[in-house]
Amino acid sequence: MDLLLEIDNIDYKATAKNVKDFLDNKLPRILRLANENPASLKSPTISDMPVSHDGGNHNEDKIIKYIAAKEMIQGVAQAFQNCSQTSLVILKGKYIQGLQDWQIEQNLYCSHSTYFKSRDKAYNEFADCLELQKGCPDLHVYE
Repeated sequence: MDLLLEIDNIDYKATAKNVKDFLDNKLPRILRLANENPASLKSPTISDMPVSHDGGNHNEDKIIKYIAAKEMIQGVAQAFQNCSQTSLVILKGKYIQGLQDWQIEQNLYCSHSTYFKSRDKAYNEFADCLELQKGCPDLHVYE
């Protein structure tokens, strides 16, 4: 697909909503998955007792999930750092420092409406920066 055509077809309002959903709802679970200690995953034990398996290697699946979560967290951190200064203040304030919107608004010395426009711009910037990070999803919504 032509890059310029793709950029022209981005629904910026829906993308901002999608990024907000990712950061509010999906990222906390990814963080929890990455905090699992892969060393605690034990190797399968050999026993002469019959066991029912559904055909998968569950420890391998857990390790793969753990590595994917770590990779995604690194991508999110890199995407934060690649955003503009204002967007970084908004995203870092909200998702790292745990500030409320009104607190970030005060830190930026801006009006309520200007803050929410800047926040949506930050979400879209984040989607742009995250898209090409290894192991990370494209959060853009296209028309």
